[in-house]
Amino acid sequence: MNLYSPIALLTIFVGTIGVALILYQIMLFDPALSVIRLLKLIAEVGTVLVASFFIANMSELLDDCNGRMRRALVDCSWINCACATQRDICILLRRVQRAQYLTFYGGLIVVTRMHYMNGIKLAYSFVNYMRVLYKPK
Repeated sequence: MNLYSPIALLTIFVGTIGVALILYQIMLFDPALSVIRLLKLIAEVGTVLVASFFIANMSELLDDCNGRMRRALVDCSWINCACATQRDICILLRRVQRAQYLTFYGGLIVVTRMHYMNGIKLAYSFVNYMRVLYKPK
C-alpha cells in the first residue's frame, strides 16, 4: 500500500530524532531535578515508541494477511470456476504475490518491524555518541 502523505518522511525522521533527544535527556538526568520531569520524559519516550511500534506492527499484519489470502487463493479449487471468475482470481493472485507492507514515497520508506528496530538502534547510537562527546568532567 503506497501512502503519499507530504509529512510522512518528516514524521518518521522527527520521531526518531525525538526519541534520541529524549533518551539523551533521560540518560543525563540530574537527580536534583524533579522526579515528575523524569516521569514525563519517560512517558514521552514510551508514547512515541509505542506509536511507532503500532504502525510497524500494523504493516507486518497487513503483509501477513496478504500472505494468508495468497495461500487461500492457491489452495482453493478456483480452476473449476467459470472463466470470468478464473480471470478475476488470476488478477487477485497477481496482486497478492507482492509484499504489502506500508510504504511511503513509492517505496522509499518501507515500514516494518526491522525499520522500527533500525530507528531504535539509530537513536541509541546517537545517545552513545552524545555521551562520549560531552562526557561530564
